[in-house]
Amino acid sequence: MPVTLPPYTRRRFLAAAAGVFVVRPAVAADADPHRVALLSDPHVPEKADEVSRDCNMTERLRRVVAEVAKLDPRPACAVIDGDLAYKTGTAAEYAAFGKLVGPVRAAGIPLHVGLGNHDHFARFAEGLAALRPTAPPVVGKQVLVVELPRANLFVLDSYDPKNGVGGKLGEDQRAWLATALDARKDKPALVCVHHPLQFEPDKAGKYGGLADSADLWPVLTARRQVKAYIFGHTHTWRLAEKDGIHLVNLPAVGYPFAKTEVGGWVDVRLAAAGATLEVRALDPAHPTHGKGAELTWRKG
Repeated sequence: MPVTLPPYTRRRFLAAAAGVFVVRPAVAADADPHRVALLSDPHVPEKADEVSRDCNMTERLRRVVAEVAKLDPRPACAVIDGDLAYKTGTAAEYAAFGKLVGPVRAAGIPLHVGLGNHDHFARFAEGLAALRPTAPPVVGKQVLVVELPRANLFVLDSYDPKNGVGGKLGEDQRAWLATALDARKDKPALVCVHHPLQFEPDKAGKYGGLADSADLWPVLTARRQVKAYIFGHTHTWRLAEKDGIHLVNLPAVGYPFAKTEVGGWVDVRLAAAGATLEVRALDPAHPTHGKGAELTWRKG
């Protein structure tokens, strides 16, 4: 369930247009309105010394946050697409998360976050009560649009309380997305969801990805302004393409599932007809550090 954390020192512009929760970041003169920091899966634990897969999640998020906060020029915003918490989304985990992301907000960088399968909205609100947005456009979901000069970011809610691993948008949210996209045909649309696409259940009949992908995909492909589907969950950095739409799998901040995988975040520079992506690894010696790709948007 996406939640917007405004910067400490920059004015926030919010507008409710046609039932859409809209964020129009006020970009400072020394910031880049076309730059976005994308993060995923920080998995912040209650205790700062907690380690998983030989990784201290608290320290790793602290390092990434410090790097993002010191970017020159600053990005227009940062997005964390889910799994803020390490295990089940306790109030203590969210309290720790709130403190760790403080430097980004103090730097005047708006932060937009979504919840994943390790999260829990009620306890998130308990840990960071003042940051829960009001009047969401979809009942039971927290969704928003971030309007930037060269693209609109659609932050969706794939949290499914009935599935501890997989996710689901639901009929109401898909209908809202279609309406919100139709109202914004003038700029590329980048759709941010925690879960990856999964069009059929696995051999056990379960979904570890987005269970209603088959219903979502026609909504995206029919609207030519949709250029990318950005997600996390797999703790893997991968780029792919389907029906002309770029699939951007963000690396995890907290820990990779495999030691050979890169951990870190992605620095995005938006252009008129595409975007440049650069991986910023926590381990600067990792072969993927500093590498990325030039994405070209599909026409239309």
